[in-house]
Amino acid sequence: MRRIALIALLALAVGAQAATPGRTDGPEGSEYGKGGYHYKAQYGRFYTEGFLGAAMMESKAEDTETNLITGLNAGYMVEEWLAFQVGFARILEQNINLYAGGVRSAYVSRPFNYYFSLDAELYSPEIGDTRFGIVPGVGAEVILSDRVRAGLRFQRDFIFADDMIHINRVTAKIQVDF
Repeated sequence: MRRIALIALLALAVGAQAATPGRTDGPEGSEYGKGGYHYKAQYGRFYTEGFLGAAMMESKAEDTETNLITGLNAGYMVEEWLAFQVGFARILEQNINLYAGGVRSAYVSRPFNYYFSLDAELYSPEIGDTRFGIVPGVGAEVILSDRVRAGLRFQRDFIFADDMIHINRVTAKIQVDF
């Protein structure tokens, strides 16, 4: 019985040994383990994302149409859960440009990332007046590596006009962090 107690005590003592010292070159809170900065940190990073999908336009003045949409967003992740972004999208068949800027709030549960977004948008058709809109959205991503994510997003555009234009967007996207 003494031998078992002695072996257990030695095993616990070995596990309680102090870790070897490491470098911490940054400000308080920037350490990752004992190796200083974590090169692949999520926060304080720039990113770009390209997307391609379908946009279904609804308007009282016109019939509902589904068209191809493509675009690019660029943003800055302040923290792992908060990002600011600007973007450009084009609805191809109708020659409509969409310019947006807004915020994104994420919940990361590796290997998945879920987020909500809210953008302000300029709806700019080649023929007709430019309009303002609000664009809430939701999305889900798979974190493929420390710098690459792929996912799906749904956004609903509320364009403020006399005939109240709505655009439902479903897009596939890929995001690259810098």
